[in-house]
Amino acid sequence: MKGNRGFVKMILLIVVALIVLGFFGYNLREIVNKPMVHDNLAYVWGIVVYLWNTFIVTPFTWLLGKL
Repeated sequence: MKGNRGFVKMILLIVVALIVLGFFGYNLREIVNKPMVHDNLAYVWGIVVYLWNTFIVTPFTWLLGKL
């Protein structure tokens, strides 16, 4: 139960942040659909996929095999 508290707090923080952004009139769909933001997100996603495939997947699968 102790390990789940951080995850629940993160979810609650994200929900509260989305409510606050909506209260101030920000539309996330419009922001994400802008070409510059979309390109930046695609670039960062490419880096995440590269890091996962290069460094993280092997230790992760080893760890899952030990559990």
